[in-house]
Amino acid sequence: MADTSKIWIGQISAAISRGFAIVRELISWPVADGSAKWQLPKVVEPRRLTLQDQWNYLSEIITGAASRAQEASRCQASATLQLDLAQYALTSLVDELSAVMDVGGRRRRATVHVLGIAPQQFARPVGDAIAA
Repeated sequence: MADTSKIWIGQISAAISRGFAIVRELISWPVADGSAKWQLPKVVEPRRLTLQDQWNYLSEIITGAASRAQEASRCQASATLQLDLAQYALTSLVDELSAVMDVGGRRRRATVHVLGIAPQQFARPVGDAIAA
């Protein structure tokens, strides 16, 4: 058991030393020939906007957002109308099909028969029984 731990420690230390060697080579490589020097990139500050430019930028953002909101509202109204029309068409189709086939628990429409009504004749009193 002691031998395996020594082997592991030896392998780990060899891997660490190889890693350090690679890092040393990467660090020293650009300056090895002496022509390249390490330089930090210069930070370029963006041009400051004038008050008018800032106002124009903000107004464009707000105007664009308002137009997109109006477009979304228009699309939602159109979608609502199309859904209502589709629901009406589906309901009409189911109603028409229910006359010829069973439509899963949906009641058939009641059939209403209109009977001819004879004109009512007022009953005439017989004799003087009502006159009393």
